[in-house]
Amino acid sequence: MVRVVVSYFYVLAIFLVSSGNGNVVPARDNNVFPGCGGYIFVDDEVVIDGPFNEDCIFQFETKEDRILAFSVVDGDLIETEIFLAIHDGIDSKAPVLLVENRKLLELSNQDLPTTVYTSQSEAVIQFTKKPTSNLKLKIQKAVRCAFNLGLDSQCGRVVDEVSCYCATFINRIHPDQTMFCVDHNMKLVSFENRTEEERVQAAWGTEVAYWTSLTDTRRDGSWLWESSMTVPVYTNWYPKRPNTAVNNVDDCMAYGGATFLTFWGDVACTTMAHAVCEAQP
Repeated sequence: MVRVVVSYFYVLAIFLVSSGNGNVVPARDNNVFPGCGGYIFVDDEVVIDGPFNEDCIFQFETKEDRILAFSVVDGDLIETEIFLAIHDGIDSKAPVLLVENRKLLELSNQDLPTTVYTSQSEAVIQFTKKPTSNLKLKIQKAVRCAFNLGLDSQCGRVVDEVSCYCATFINRIHPDQTMFCVDHNMKLVSFENRTEEERVQAAWGTEVAYWTSLTDTRRDGSWLWESSMTVPVYTNWYPKRPNTAVNNVDDCMAYGGATFLTFWGDVACTTMAHAVCEAQP
């Protein structure tokens, strides 16, 4: 069974057919797809590159529990609205996503490319006019991002267009903050690189301490990001930390506060602190 997009004159009518007829575009991550029209499964990220005609229709799909993010490479998405319509879903009555109708999360990074998001895992692009210049559309798999996680919390796309970070300003011990994130389908934050850390810290500051998922509770001295079960490649420990004393109880990592500032410190997991949760596509 191959999904194809059929006749422009049926507007957005899309059917399942058993043959390979039609312009079907195979899906490959991080690649550019030239051509006009077809079905693309977005496993991570794809870029479609013209020339496009006014009869081009693309159908996109990603994992069922994810959504799609649309932006323009080296351009502004709002300038494309005279050439195309991005439909939130594959139904012929699916609403059109407009840049001016976006709900911007307060904490989102304002330097990120202009992006619109679907509310589901499928979308259709219909070209209504031939673009007057070269146009590269980027389509990415993304996670949903709430405005907050309830009382005393904030969320935003603070690192990139596809992930989501939420801070909770209620102090809890490390295990309770871990479960708070899990209860909201997120994970306690893991810093994979300096850029990620700096953007998260810029969003919520370092005046108070925030828990992360880095611990050595499984084996003393062997630090592990519990959220991803990976050994840290990038580190930012406070001088003379972590504590290497035998049988010390400082088994969880927090950053911020008057002691550690922007650095990492190992403290007892029973310490009370804020936390940052994350969700990755």
